Amino acid sequence: MSVLPTFVVEVALREERMDAKKWMEAYAKAWEKRDPELAAALFTEEATYQEDPFDEPMRGRDAIRAYWEAATNFHRDVQMTWGEPVVSGDLLIAEWRTQYKRLDTQKLHELRGIMLIEFDGELAKSLREYWLRRP
Repeated sequence: MSVLPTFVVEVALREERMDAKKWMEAYAKAWEKRDPELAAALFTEEATYQEDPFDEPMRGRDAIRAYWEAATNFHRDVQMTWGEPVVSGDLLIAEWRTQYKRLDTQKLHELRGIMLIEFDGELAKSLREYWLRRP
């Protein structure tokens, strides 16, 4: 799996500063470690997380934590990389790649997608993602 380049991007969000690279690295670590607590801690209490554009977004940190616990339960040997982020105001847009093995089938999966993340200070208040799995 090729590694996409990563960058440090600091963005002035309201009166606080957010380090995009730090947030992106923490998100990748949460997925690679399958850590729903770390994932949930990256979001505001009232955040929304829309994993599928045709479904209603999950609402609130507890719902995000529960989603992550269920979604990553069968993932093993996770590797996530980010592409160059694009930042405009409090919006971060970035391409990502993930590869993992499913525990139940031992099949290797490769995903590639785009995230649109709106921030409130250092935490995400809204995340929408669009992704595909390699057949």
